[in-house]
Amino acid sequence: MNDNISLTFDSSLKKEVLSFFEKDVNEEGIIVEKNNPDQQVLSTDGQEVRIEEFGGIRKGSEVFIKNDLISLMRLSKQ
Repeated sequence: MNDNISLTFDSSLKKEVLSFFEKDVNEEGIIVEKNNPDQQVLSTDGQEVRIEEFGGIRKGSEVFIKNDLISLMRLSKQ
């Protein structure tokens, strides 16, 4: 059985995809918990994730991935 699931979406759907995971975007453009807007989501290196940087969520836990080269390289090594 193949457990690898991949979803590709247009950047115009980022907020909708985030809403499926109970996330929202604050006034500064940072992804936050929908039920606790003061709690920012963090990338694998512990940094806040802005909506324009959002590249995906890794399976297993809510590990947010930025869409920059360094973040994608780190993901490929895991």
